[in-house]
Amino acid sequence: MTTDVRRLFGGSRRRAALLVVVGLAFLATTAVPFGLLGGSGTHPSEGLAVATHVTAGDAAVLNAGSATSIAEIGPVPTEVTVGQPATFAWQALDAAGARVTTFAADGDLTVAETANGSTVRAWANASATGPLVRAPNGTFAVPSAAWEGGVLNLTVSVASALPVTVRLFGPLLPSGPAPVALAVRPDLDHLVLYDPFNETGPAASMNETFWHVRDRFGDPTPGAFLVVVVANASSVAKTLVPVTWAAGGTTGAWVNYSTRSPENGTLTVEDLSNTTLFGPVPMLAPGAAAPPATPSLSPLAFAAVALLAVGATVGMAALLLGARARPPSPPTDGEEELRRLAEGRATIVDLVGRGGALALPEIEAAWEPPPAPPAVADWVASLVTDGTLTVTLGAGGRARFALADRPSGKPRVTLDEEALERGIARRDAAVEGDDEEAP
Repeated sequence: MTTDVRRLFGGSRRRAALLVVVGLAFLATTAVPFGLLGGSGTHPSEGLAVATHVTAGDAAVLNAGSATSIAEIGPVPTEVTVGQPATFAWQALDAAGARVTTFAADGDLTVAETANGSTVRAWANASATGPLVRAPNGTFAVPSAAWEGGVLNLTVSVASALPVTVRLFGPLLPSGPAPVALAVRPDLDHLVLYDPFNETGPAASMNETFWHVRDRFGDPTPGAFLVVVVANASSVAKTLVPVTWAAGGTTGAWVNYSTRSPENGTLTVEDLSNTTLFGPVPMLAPGAAAPPATPSLSPLAFAAVALLAVGATVGMAALLLGARARPPSPPTDGEEELRRLAEGRATIVDLVGRGGALALPEIEAAWEPPPAPPAVADWVASLVTDGTLTVTLGAGGRARFALADRPSGKPRVTLDEEALERGIARRDAAVEGDDEEAP
C-alpha cells in the first residue's frame, strides 16, 4: 500500500507541494469572483439585483436593483382637514422611468410646519406594516417592509390646522423625492363651545350669549356655522349662526334668542355634524312666571327639625308602651341616611361659604377627609333645588355653585295678651278642681 502511494504522489515533499497547489486553486475559484482578494470588483450586469445588508442593530435591507430615483404617484394631496388622513404614495424608478419592483429600503418621514420647520403633532401609517414609530424629534421611521412591489403607501394625519411640509428621505434611498406642501384646514363640522359671555334679558324668554368656538383639536374655526334649534310643542325652528374672528386670534359667535310664542320651549345649539354642543335649556313664553322657589330651611335647622321629629316619635312610643325600659336599638337605615344627608349638606354649605363659587370637582377635592362621598352630586342638587345654592356657568360651560343671598334680620315674636289670660284661667280652673277632689 505504501509503495502504491509513493509511486502515485512521490515522496512526502511532493505530497505537501501538491496539497498547497490544490488549496491555492480552491481559493482562486471561490474568493476571486467575489472580489475578496483585493481587486476592485466588477459591476453587476443590467437587471441583476444585488442585496446590500446593513448590520447595525435591526438594520434595513436595501434591494436597490437598478433604481435611480424615488417619485410620487399622483394625485399628490395638497389640502386636508385636521385630524383626517392624507394619502401619499411613492415608487422606485430606474433610469428609463420604469418601476423597480424589487426595491425595499428603510427611510424617514417628517411632518414639519412650513413657516419655521418645526415638527408638528401628527400620526403616520403604512398600508403594509401599520402605524409608524415616531421618534422624540418628530421623525417617523419607515421600515423597508413598508415597500410593496417597489411602491410605498402612507397615510398622514396632522393635529393642527396650519400649512405643513411632508418629506420622505434617507441615506438608503437612491434620491430623495421632492417635499410635499400640505394645507391643513380646521374641522368646521365638529366644534367645541367654551368661555361664554352672557347678557340675559329681563325675562327667561330673552338671552344673548357670545360663545368662543374652536374645533376638537383646538383650532380657530372661521367660516364654521352653529345650528341654533328652538323647539316647542308645535314647531321646531333652526337658524345658522356664522362663526367669525374674535379678539386674541380666537373665533366665536353670538347666540341670541327671544320668543313671542305663547308656549314654553327649549333651546339647543348643535354643529353641522348634528352633535349637541349646548342645551337643551328651557325657554319661557313671554309673561310666563318661573316656577317659585321652594321655601326651605337651612341645613342646621333642617337637621334640628329632623331630630325633634325623631325624638317626638320615640317619646310617644314610650308613653304608649308604659314607659317600660327597653334596650337601645341601633339606628335604622332611614335615620342613618337622614344623618348623612344633613351632615353632607352642611359640609357643602361650609365649603362653598369659605371658597366662593365652586364647581362640583372642586367641592369633591376640598372634602375632608378625602375621598368625597358618592352622594355629593345629589346633595348639591338638593341644595340648588331648595334655593340654598345658586348655579352659574363658568369657563368652558362648567357649572359653578355659590350661596344664595338670604334676607337679613332677626326673627320677631308677637305676644297675644288675651290668649295668655285665657290660658292662665284654664290652668287655674284645672288646679282648683284637683284640690277639691283630693280630700
